[in-house]
Amino acid sequence: MQRAEEIANCPECGHQIRVDRRYVTWCDKCDWNVDPTPREDHTPPWRLRLEQRLAESLFRELETGKIHRPGWDAARIGAHLLSALILLLPLIAFLAGVALIAFYRPLWLSGMLALLAFGLAFLFHPRAARLQEDAQPVPRDEAPTLYAVLDELADAIGTRRVSAVVVSTEANLWYQQIGWRFRPVVGIGLPLWAGLRPQERIAVLAHEFGHGRHGDARSGWVLGGAWSVLQELNETFSEGHGDRIRRELGYDEATGATMVSRMLNATVGIVVRGVAWLLERLAFRGSQRAEYLADRKAGEIAGSEATAQALERLVLADASYRALERALRFPTGIDPLEAVRREVTEVPAREIERQLRVSRLREARTDTTHPPTYLRTRLIRSRPATTARFVLGIDRSRAIDNELQPAATKALAELRAAL
Repeated sequence: MQRAEEIANCPECGHQIRVDRRYVTWCDKCDWNVDPTPREDHTPPWRLRLEQRLAESLFRELETGKIHRPGWDAARIGAHLLSALILLLPLIAFLAGVALIAFYRPLWLSGMLALLAFGLAFLFHPRAARLQEDAQPVPRDEAPTLYAVLDELADAIGTRRVSAVVVSTEANLWYQQIGWRFRPVVGIGLPLWAGLRPQERIAVLAHEFGHGRHGDARSGWVLGGAWSVLQELNETFSEGHGDRIRRELGYDEATGATMVSRMLNATVGIVVRGVAWLLERLAFRGSQRAEYLADRKAGEIAGSEATAQALERLVLADASYRALERALRFPTGIDPLEAVRREVTEVPAREIERQLRVSRLREARTDTTHPPTYLRTRLIRSRPATTARFVLGIDRSRAIDNELQPAATKALAELRAAL
């Protein structure tokens, strides 16, 4: 029987490498096989180089430490102006309906056209952000330790205290302002939460609160409202939506509904998708800058090393979710979250380093909401080390896990049923 770990020579450069058959074999000197399954990307090489230079320039902009808020650069101003124009669509439709009734005759025709205008205004009005249907709420009175920690964090960072906490089976932790009152809500994804150490949990939570502190534009009503309008327009005028309606009505491929759906998709749909693409590109750079600033705030609260380690743990998010799925599909008598915790904590530092190098190959772009993980960890470690202002002890961390257990049980039961 062979050992789990062996020594071999790299076929590219001859450098001695450690081989752990549980993970990908790669060379840390020449990066041979560091990404054995690269994603198919048809982006031209010149654009990839340009994107990487832009990502590096944004990193250097933050590395100086002179920027403390997202700021109003040309891209952010353009995103808000475009969003304001989009938000005018339902208002224009409503005013058109009023004008038709008031000034156009005959009344029966103006009434029909006005109803159409009012319908468009109602259909495309901005929607407030809502919680996901499968999210399990954690009441404040049932989780005093969790809410006490979150309140202390919010006070330390200087942002509003959360109104609610929800639990899901996503490998993610998030902060969002819900409803037209913009109530701050924290979402705890069980696979990611289970694999984090106590101080790493504080770092991730402080990062999410940092978005609220800096007024992240993605959570604002202007961009959020515009996105809701674009999503509704895209769903309405896309061919896929028309196909679903046609199937529900029982029509076949030869009906006029198919032709209408395709015409709308080729005219209105392509315009909507083009506007959405432009708004995305305008918002991306500000979004990445906000992520860097939230990382910086997390380092101030949880300590720089705990924050860097938490970011490194984030590259294992997909592995955490797969471990949870396996634990639910093939139960072994071990609690599913404990199985996730064991698998993630056993991942060697060499595999985490490989994942970070993969992030450099795949994520060095400015057309994503988050900067590359390797740049985020470098920014934290390149600045003077900071000690933690807020420390989560093991006892409080375990108390939080116990308080999350009822909601976690419901979320896991739903995922098990889905699987």
